[in-house]
Amino acid sequence: MYVCNCNGLTKRQVREAIEKRPRDVEAVYRYHDCQPQCGRCVPEVREMLAEARETEAA
Repeated sequence: MYVCNCNGLTKRQVREAIEKRPRDVEAVYRYHDCQPQCGRCVPEVREMLAEARETEAA
């Protein structure tokens, strides 16, 4: 499933970036050598980062 249509990033690709320890949205996009375009995906990427932090803290 796509998270970012502008860059063609899937949930799997975002999770892959998060596993490499990016701490913010911009780092997730840099990992894939792109940047947010329209911004509609940013809240979902933030949510995925927050979930990863919660899992890590548990």
